[in-house]
Amino acid sequence: MLQLVPTRAFFTKGVGIHKDYLASFEDALRDAGIAALNVVTISSIMPPGCKIVPKKAGLKELHDGQVAFCVMSRQATNEYRRM
Repeated sequence: MLQLVPTRAFFTKGVGIHKDYLASFEDALRDAGIAALNVVTISSIMPPGCKIVPKKAGLKELHDGQVAFCVMSRQATNEYRRM
């Protein structure tokens, strides 16, 4: 059985503003520096021994098109200047 247990993780954040929800999400991924990855959302369990690394170091280990697991938080609205 394949076991996918992370040994390293990094934090990033991004903001996207667009009238279309999907376009704003894509802009947020771009702003976070992870738009070129296939992002798969998972729960927020960090295994023991998982090391937090700087964003720059984490991104160096990832390649365009790679599947990357992430814990994602989103906030969205369609009201002008609401957030």
